[in-house]
Amino acid sequence: MKEGNGHIVTLPGQRICEATSSHVAGEGTYIFNKYIYASQAGRVIVEPRGGLQVVKISLGLQGTVMPEVGSIVTCRVLTVNPNQASVSILCVGFHLLHTPVSGTVRKQNVRDHQIDLVEMYNCFRPNDIILATVLSLGDVRNYELSTAGTELGVVTAYCEEGHPLVPASWTRMKCKCRSELRKVAKVVPPKNN
Repeated sequence: MKEGNGHIVTLPGQRICEATSSHVAGEGTYIFNKYIYASQAGRVIVEPRGGLQVVKISLGLQGTVMPEVGSIVTCRVLTVNPNQASVSILCVGFHLLHTPVSGTVRKQNVRDHQIDLVEMYNCFRPNDIILATVLSLGDVRNYELSTAGTELGVVTAYCEEGHPLVPASWTRMKCKCRSELRKVAKVVPPKNN
């Protein structure tokens, strides 16, 4: 096998290795004309099993997932206007996207209470990193997102001088020189099972 364990397969149909009496196709692969090919993108894993080397593809790499309705996504805020924030979706769950996709957080989807009092610039600023949930595939591959919920909103931000901001309340973040308004996410660490 030319490429060993951990080799990245970026495209389905990419040839991995020759199928031999010791190398057999496993999950995420198939055999064609005496070669093992990837049926999905991912990381090549070679598992010894009963005297055989089972070649399979492990998911969970960048570019292998796309946002679906209900997915939690990590985004970078690009622009903010009075009605919406335009974002670039960077991750779906813990999976980094190979190519970021566009999304929008509309004013009515920022929070689930006092919607009529939402001022977008007091919730998000360009370059903030936010957590949001996917509501729908909007128009022209622009996902409609929501930050309504205590665990959603701004997780990383910087002041105008470039100092990191830390949460001070649900609506405010502070650094060593100032305090700024944001729709702050309550970050909850994942449970260890």
